[in-house]
Amino acid sequence: MHGIKKQTLLPALLLVVFLLIPLVVNAADTVTIKGKLEGLTCLLKGYMCPIDKADPMINLEKDFVLVTADGKYYYLSNIGLGLKARHALEVVEATGKINAKYNSMTVDTLSVGGKVLWSQKAQEEMMRTLQP
Repeated sequence: MHGIKKQTLLPALLLVVFLLIPLVVNAADTVTIKGKLEGLTCLLKGYMCPIDKADPMINLEKDFVLVTADGKYYYLSNIGLGLKARHALEVVEATGKINAKYNSMTVDTLSVGGKVLWSQKAQEEMMRTLQP
C-alpha cells in the first residue's frame, strides 16, 4: 500500500461503513402503501360509507384512513382532514414511515394515479414562504 499504512486503512474503512449505516436504516424505514381513503367512523362501525362523494356522511367523518386491499388501515397523521376528505374513496399511494404502535404513517408524499397531491417537503417550503 503506497503511502497508506494498513493500521490506518482498516479504521478509516470501518468509520466510513459506520457513518453510512444510518442512511441505509433510514431508507429501509420508508415504505409505500397503496389503498383507498375511507371514513374512519364507518370503518370502525363495520359498514360501507360514504358510498360516493355526494354522501353527507363525508361531512360527519372526523378522519379518513388509508385502507389496504388486505383490510389493514393506517392513520395518515400529518395530512389535513380537508385533503383527505377531498380524495375520499380514491385509491392513493402514501410514502412515509410507519408507526406500528399507533397504526399510523407519517407521510412524505401522497399520490393519486402517479400524480403527487401533497408532500411534506412542499408544505414546509410553503410555510417558509408564508412566514413574515
